[in-house]
Amino acid sequence: MAFFSIKADISEAQAALSGTSKSLASISRQTLGVIARGAVATVKKEIRSTTQKRTGELLRAYRYKVKKDGSEVNVFPKALKGEKSIFPKAMALSYGTNDGRIKPRGFVQKGNDYVEKGNYEPEIQKLIDKELAKYWN
Repeated sequence: MAFFSIKADISEAQAALSGTSKSLASISRQTLGVIARGAVATVKKEIRSTTQKRTGELLRAYRYKVKKDGSEVNVFPKALKGEKSIFPKAMALSYGTNDGRIKPRGFVQKGNDYVEKGNYEPEIQKLIDKELAKYWN
């Protein structure tokens, strides 16, 4: 698929911020937002490195949305105003075509790998340190 959904175990971040006045849903939304921003950045970096032509439409299309309850975040391409759909382009470029005319570039998989490998841990630690500094300084 041209989009993916992220569910992460954020219990460590919640435990670290439990002494603050932040709600559990707020902590979850912020943590998942940090993870999604990194995934979108990874997807965009991979799009730039694997395409020979300019793909500004595809770069501007990738976004993320965190559920209000903080349980999940979705990373997806959204068509710009005036465009019908970005999904065919995103699918063809990321996964290739059956006839072999377009080779798969795998930028969606790189974003998914970013999440699965836990490369977002330093950003989560920065978030925790920033929030704790607000309350303890």
